[in-house]
Amino acid sequence: MVYQVTKKPWLGATLTFLLGPFGFLYYSWKKALIAFLLFVLPNMLLYNLDSTVAEIVRWGVQLLMAAFVYLDLSGRLYMLDDIISGIFSTISVPIMLLNVFGGIISGIWLIALGQWKLVVGAFFFTMLVPWAYSLVAILQMPLAALLMYAQERNKKKLCLTLGFINIFISHLIILIYVFFIVGIAVDISIYRNLNTYVLLLLGYGVATSPFSYMASKEGPDSLASMLGVFVAQMSYLIFAIAYIFKYAAISIPIILLIVFSIELFQLHVVSEIMPDEDELQIEYDY
Repeated sequence: MVYQVTKKPWLGATLTFLLGPFGFLYYSWKKALIAFLLFVLPNMLLYNLDSTVAEIVRWGVQLLMAAFVYLDLSGRLYMLDDIISGIFSTISVPIMLLNVFGGIISGIWLIALGQWKLVVGAFFFTMLVPWAYSLVAILQMPLAALLMYAQERNKKKLCLTLGFINIFISHLIILIYVFFIVGIAVDISIYRNLNTYVLLLLGYGVATSPFSYMASKEGPDSLASMLGVFVAQMSYLIFAIAYIFKYAAISIPIILLIVFSIELFQLHVVSEIMPDEDELQIEYDY
């Protein structure tokens, strides 16, 4: 007689909340490994910060992992789709307002202060970013060739691994650019004795509009481009707000967690579309 061991959702969630990624070992070493790789870098950054806010963020991350384990073990993981959709819907409202009015308000404000050269310079700089980004993206061409090879050979695991690396590099380029723009906006506000909020508002358009423009050229069905735009928008908002409240270092682990989550979501969508290698082998046998 075979006994089937049932894992208890509340126990798995408790272990994960207390032990972090190692709590996943209660029922899956593969998910424990993924969770460890996903959270190790943000947690390393958090542990290097002696701050009450860092401690709150750290335990917040543990709580999110515990909630995931509970939903996973109880067979309710489908609820994450509704939760994520609700979060996106809530965030989309302020982002839409910023996209429409942010550049207009900051531009008019700065022109009224006699800083029209700054507005014109920001506009032309934004126009050059897509061209510069395409040059930097050339570095990913060897990886893109390997990814194409894996797709042609129907190597699903290799394809997903290379895809994750490729997406991470693209998002890393976006994050470096966003952090650069926030720093420039703050430096200009100090050097010219201007309102920091206005410069950050202008910087939002400079940081995000190039990626929105490039995504628009690829069409609404390009999931990778749309998620790249979202990474630029969310990372800028989080970093700028954290900078204003003197917690810039705290924002980096949070941004990395969001970016890693987006990458896993993107790979999950691709994985659902791609057939398994075993299934393909069966088809070939016939």
